[in-house]
Amino acid sequence: MALVQSFSGIRGIYDKDITDSIAVRYAYAYYSFLRDKTRKNNPTIVIGIDTRPSGIRISDAIMGVLDCSFIDAGIAPTPAIEFAVRHFNADGGIIITASHNEPYWNGFKFLGSDGAVLNEKDMNLVISNFRIKTLKNFHKIQDRKVLEKNTEIIKEYTGFIHGIIGRENIEKIKGSKQKIVLDPNGGTAAIAKKILEQISVEVIGINMAYGEFNRAIEPNEDSLIYLKNIIDENKADFAAGFDCDADRVEILMNNGQLLSGNYILALVVNEILSKINNPKSHVIVVNDATSNVVRDIVQKYGAKLKEVQVGEINVVEEMHKSKSIVGGEGSSGGIIIPPSKCRDGILTLLMILSAAANKEQRVADLLEEFPKYHTLRKRMEFDKNKHDKIKKHLKNYYSKKGFEIRETNGIKGSLKVITGKNSFVWFRASKTEGNVFRIISDSNSKEEAERLMEEAVNVFNKANE
Repeated sequence: MALVQSFSGIRGIYDKDITDSIAVRYAYAYYSFLRDKTRKNNPTIVIGIDTRPSGIRISDAIMGVLDCSFIDAGIAPTPAIEFAVRHFNADGGIIITASHNEPYWNGFKFLGSDGAVLNEKDMNLVISNFRIKTLKNFHKIQDRKVLEKNTEIIKEYTGFIHGIIGRENIEKIKGSKQKIVLDPNGGTAAIAKKILEQISVEVIGINMAYGEFNRAIEPNEDSLIYLKNIIDENKADFAAGFDCDADRVEILMNNGQLLSGNYILALVVNEILSKINNPKSHVIVVNDATSNVVRDIVQKYGAKLKEVQVGEINVVEEMHKSKSIVGGEGSSGGIIIPPSKCRDGILTLLMILSAAANKEQRVADLLEEFPKYHTLRKRMEFDKNKHDKIKKHLKNYYSKKGFEIRETNGIKGSLKVITGKNSFVWFRASKTEGNVFRIISDSNSKEEAERLMEEAVNVFNKANE
């Protein structure tokens, strides 16, 4: 495995792909970019970490040598660190995290002054800086002034997301007597317990100690199924499982089924569109891997759906252009609600609780009204040198069958094949896992979703020979 470098972030195995010296070089590359962009010799940078054991070492190494003003967010969720950039009017931010990768990984998300991750153009400048710039005056800076603001950031972030939910909805949540299992798996979402308890949600906390990882980091059906027994024992409504930096949440229902990110996004979109005047004038932004269940909810209200290529910043930028009130990536469990500039698992959880409270129903009952879609996913290993050949083969195969082909970002982006009114198959090489191709099939027929996936895998394997 080599260092993964893309606009989605920098990731690698700590002490192998990412060492302290590589981390410092990358931070310097970002710092150089920020100085050029802001024309400030001493920019202010918010820095924060998730709960991986290497985070503090990387953070200390960076703060020890970069000649700038640091606001130390400490251990905090990615959405809270992004919020802190805006709250303190900082010039940018560095989040030390590998998100859903396993604990022995680490990496970076670099932020602009709006708190959002850098777009592809700016991130490419940072990557270019890393390759060509050397760190000058590589020595530990004495008497560094670092503002430690973890307590303030968590308090203000809590108020920020409560404000997005709204006082009236908060009161309804308080009166709804909901009870959930919370599993941050030793990650930064442990702060959600206190946030939820402040609004009278009963919380059964599991794996709450920072840095104690008792399941796979990525929350999915396999890693969360053990929570079914805890839901039953406590007669809870559902369980919420997070990744390490809390920008993603997955929901395990009390029947043992996982509420996918697509249905989480559909729930939140439905909740927001149902409460606004003239929903037809609004645009909802999603990535092109998002299930058609979200499209159907948007169409129900007469709103417009805009699809962009996968990548949080692509959704954020299009939301800004379209003045969108909600968006997200259904292929992952985190929703973006302005003025937030990123996926936020804790805010998403609050929105789900609000939806249930407003309808005076449990989440499972809300879903009965939604159209049923089946989304299948596969991770396929491939030879990176064959990427373009594979994409051309896929495009040629499906084009000959007469299907509509949608491409984003040319041959390096995603390929979406519209196989019917309510079905598609989607292909894209991962930007965060170097040799992985992702395939998604989506249909309102389970049999069709399975058939599409089987066909897609066969076509892909032939192209990868």
